[in-house]
Amino acid sequence: MKYFFSNFFFLIVGISFAQNAELKKELGRIYSNPDSSRFYLKDAESKLFSKSDSGLYYYFKAESFNLKLENQAAKEAFIYSLDYIDPKLNPELVSLAYIRLTRLDKASGQFEKALQFSQDGLKHTESSLDSNFMGYHLLDIAVIYHDMESYEQGVDYGKRALKVLDSYSKSIPAYRAFALNSIAINFDDWNKPDSALFYHYKVLEDIENLDSMRVIFTFNNIGNTLLKQEKYGEARTWVEIALGLNRKDSYPAYGLATNFTNLANIAFNLGEFAKARQLMDSAAYYVQESGSTEKKRDYLYEEYRFHKKKGELTSAMEFLEKHSALKDTIFQEERLRTMSEMEALYDVEQKERELAESRAEVAEHELTVKSRNNLLLLLLIFLLVLLGLGFFIYYRQKNKTRHLQQEAKLQAIYLEQQTQKRLQDQRDSIASDLHDNIGSQLTFIVSSLGNLKFGNLSKEVLSTKIDQISGFTVETVNELRDTIWAMNKESISIEELHSRIQNLFAKARQSCPTIEFEFNLDPHIDTELKLNSIEGVNFYRIVQEAVNNSIKYAKASKIEVDLFLEDEKIKLKVTDDGVGISGENPFGNGMNTMKTRAQRIGKEFEIKSSEGQGTEILVS
Repeated sequence: MKYFFSNFFFLIVGISFAQNAELKKELGRIYSNPDSSRFYLKDAESKLFSKSDSGLYYYFKAESFNLKLENQAAKEAFIYSLDYIDPKLNPELVSLAYIRLTRLDKASGQFEKALQFSQDGLKHTESSLDSNFMGYHLLDIAVIYHDMESYEQGVDYGKRALKVLDSYSKSIPAYRAFALNSIAINFDDWNKPDSALFYHYKVLEDIENLDSMRVIFTFNNIGNTLLKQEKYGEARTWVEIALGLNRKDSYPAYGLATNFTNLANIAFNLGEFAKARQLMDSAAYYVQESGSTEKKRDYLYEEYRFHKKKGELTSAMEFLEKHSALKDTIFQEERLRTMSEMEALYDVEQKERELAESRAEVAEHELTVKSRNNLLLLLLIFLLVLLGLGFFIYYRQKNKTRHLQQEAKLQAIYLEQQTQKRLQDQRDSIASDLHDNIGSQLTFIVSSLGNLKFGNLSKEVLSTKIDQISGFTVETVNELRDTIWAMNKESISIEELHSRIQNLFAKARQSCPTIEFEFNLDPHIDTELKLNSIEGVNFYRIVQEAVNNSIKYAKASKIEVDLFLEDEKIKLKVTDDGVGISGENPFGNGMNTMKTRAQRIGKEFEIKSSEGQGTEILVS
């Protein structure tokens, strides 16, 4: 009889576990389809039969906020989920919730709160006996101490994490890599580069067992250590590897902020101040995107060093004051004292827990006696379950039918949204092409009218000029037809693109006779080569916009367009010898339009310019 009730108890637990696992699987779809997370969560509301089910619901709701970078909402939802998640059914979600909370507070500079969450997570893993997450919480503490510039403690906790993971036969390789990194970055900023490089290279020793996208930081951090040793060439190579990988990442802001800051440091140390300025501007953008206090602190310090290197001492002091003010908010004495008290409290709790474990051994015998009385309770549960099981099967079948109906509705909504999106993209493309084309033609007309205004011309010359303007106006209508024609073509040949650009230059020479226009076509390009219509039209429109900008703003005496073949790719370069782009307004609407067009055909868009030095635009 006793055997029967024990087996029945495990059957009930098994049913509960299976229900929980299925719900977890369904909610897990938010990672692959974050835009549909609201629908998945709404669908799950009808399947919450227990407190542990609610725990899953609140956890994945927090994750949906986290994926959308809604940090405050994510933090509140993760904290709420911890009151519901069953630590026996889903111990890993408890650990992950603490890890997410740690990262959110660390990113915003609330290090004492981040440390508290890490320590709470560590307590949980000691009871759940999960060595992987135990190592993870320890390495998180190591990183927090690094950000607080307590490098000795950071190294100590990083080594504790590594010891736990190395002693566990099923440790996750990525977690071990994170632990090695936490040790290395503390050694790096502790001014011990050889030790830092030793631990960084140990990550790469295991690279065949790792996904390189999960250890991007290693490539950047090796470069960072080499940078501090003034090995600028080697450092740049490592950081650029990290930059390339971060650009493929789904959430690259934190990594890109680090990469651009380091590359700017290398550039100004090599005397490449114009390049360093561009890199610092990129770093500033991604620091803002990341919301990281740590990255903002690093960026402000590098701005100080950049201006100091250039001899701009007033600007350098302004950035140093901002850096010091931010650093003061992080390293207040009261916060440091709070963290020390938390560390001491954690040590005391550790000892108390060891004492409690010895007492638990004594209580275990008493628990065995009490368990016999629970058999009567299990009998009652058995009778109730027999009644409830029939209802559960009926309700589940009914719920499954409703779920299929709702999924069919969602699919129909999704297909409708996709159709609307394609229609909107087509409208935007047509509107953009019409605007750019007609705009450039009108610029030529306005320029010609301007020449008439200030010229003392004879009747014959004036008549000729008016005929030209009339021709441009007619051509505007023709260009409108050309735009519609091009968008209806499946492909455009290089020869057709060459002809259209030559026609553009012919018109430009008529309206701007003082400017020299030159178009160079690489002889290695097969003129019969076909581009798809979108690619061909966007190449042409970029040339139109660039030439238009040079005529209107650059005061150039020469505008040159090169269409060439490099690395088996068609590339476009537009240069002028004008006044360059002002540092106060480096990117106008025209530049953004060209960049958008380049991205639309999968090309990189790059601008090189400085005041008085002309402008070069490269589409590659």
